Order: sequence, then C-alpha cells, then structure tokens
Amino acid sequence: MSGRILTIAAAAFAAIAPTLALAAPASVVTEGPVRLSVSVDKETAQVAEPIRFLVEVDAPQGARVQLPELPNKLGDFEVQSSDSTKDVPAADGASARRWVLDATLETIKTGELTIPALDVHYATDARSTTFKTLHSKPIEVRITSVLENRADPTKFRDIKATVDVAVPELHSFAWIKWTAAGVGAAIAVALVTLVVVRRKRGPSPAAWALAAIADLEQLTITNSAEAEAAYNEVVDVLREFFELKFNVPTLSRTTREFLAEATKIVRLDKTAHERLAALASIAD
Repeated sequence: MSGRILTIAAAAFAAIAPTLALAAPASVVTEGPVRLSVSVDKETAQVAEPIRFLVEVDAPQGARVQLPELPNKLGDFEVQSSDSTKDVPAADGASARRWVLDATLETIKTGELTIPALDVHYATDARSTTFKTLHSKPIEVRITSVLENRADPTKFRDIKATVDVAVPELHSFAWIKWTAAGVGAAIAVALVTLVVVRRKRGPSPAAWALAAIADLEQLTITNSAEAEAAYNEVVDVLREFFELKFNVPTLSRTTREFLAEATKIVRLDKTAHERLAALASIAD
C-alpha cells in the first residue's frame, strides 16, 4: 500500500520521459608548446542538472588543431549541446592561439561517474601532413540524488496551520488508495499535456522528477504519518517540476495558488482542472 502513491506518480512521469573559467579543477596535459585543458564547472551535481564541460587547447600561431567530435552520449552523460571556437588569440599573448570546445552534459544516473578521456590531434607545423595526439585525462563527477540534501521525507513536515475536521476513526490505510488515484490522475493529465506542448531532448525536468519518485519508492512506509509525508514529497516534486519546466515560482506559493497557475499555463480542460482542484484539497 505504501508504495502505491509513488508507483502511480512514477508511471505518470515516465509517460512523458525524456564565462569560460570554470570553478572545478582542470585536468591539464602538455606536450611541447601545446597545452590541453579539460574541466567541468562543478564536481558535484544532481541528476539532470546541466554540467558545463570545457576542452581548451593552446598552441603556437600557425598550428593546426582538430577538436574531438562529441557523440550524443559521452560515457554516462547525455550531450545536450556543444559549440566550438577555433584558432582565436589566447589570453596570455598574441603569439599563442586557442581552440575551445564548450558542451553541456546531463545524466539521470547517480554515483561517482566518469567523463571519459578525449583525443585532440594537432600539428605545430602548418605544412606537416601528419598529426600528433594529446590524450586528456578522465574527469570524475559525483551525481547525487535529488533527495540527498533534503529533509527526511519520512519525517512529517507541518508547514500549514492545522484544521480540526471531524472524521470517522480509521483502522487502515485505505485512504491512501483514494489519495493515490487523485495524485496519479492529476499528474498524468497535467504532465502528458505538457509533453505534447514542450518536449525537450535528453534528460529533462520529467526525467528529474522520475528520478525523485524512484528515490521515494525506496522508503519503507509503515504508518499513516509516513504515508502523508511521502504524499507531500510527491506534491513537492510536482511543484519543482513546474518550476524547472516553465521557470515559474511554485515553491513559495500555497498549493491552491500553485495549481491555479499550473492550470493557467497548461490550459487544462474542465475535467483536468477539477482533478487538480481535488489534488489541492487533499494536500491542504
């Protein structure tokens, strides 16, 4: 019973899934007058969080450099975009030239992941018919769960004023089934509509949300308080999904304000709107 809310929410998400100076230390390889630097803008990131990957080659004027062609997938990372700048003046002098490959990577895997080594071919003599090769070093990046730095979802968070409502005493978790149906229906309607309107390539806010739900599925829920806390986490994931997808503030709003904004953005029909309203009443 405890995992049913999360399973329904996961299925809804799965239906729609899919400055040059960087902060992290760079891996540098040199050979004669040629210098290869490979770096990322962060050594730790969350799933589906963009990581900037930079390859820089400094060589003497007149040299020829062949930057690597990135595939769609680089190790465990999806290459979301890449751009190159060739044979421009380097910052350290007019006689030096620079070649730059600037890419954005994402992944939905977690753990200690490796961006594999790349090869750069070069010739310092413009008349040379043969190229030498510089091999970069692999870059380690730690990818964390979206819930790793959040509060324990099994600890109920009382973020709203309590309201006393007369209800019959419950001896089971049967209410969870009804809650799960409301959550699943609302999320499915909203998110399936979203993917038709604004689908993106590669890991997306939907993939991020799916990873968050997968983390919640690992929890052991034994009582109604823990189930309620898990439900609140599902609602928070839905809020953050809208914020990531549409860049609109949701976490600072009440549940009703958030759902009203979501309904407006997605332009849901009457039935979908009523389901979202039911979701709001459950959350509150």
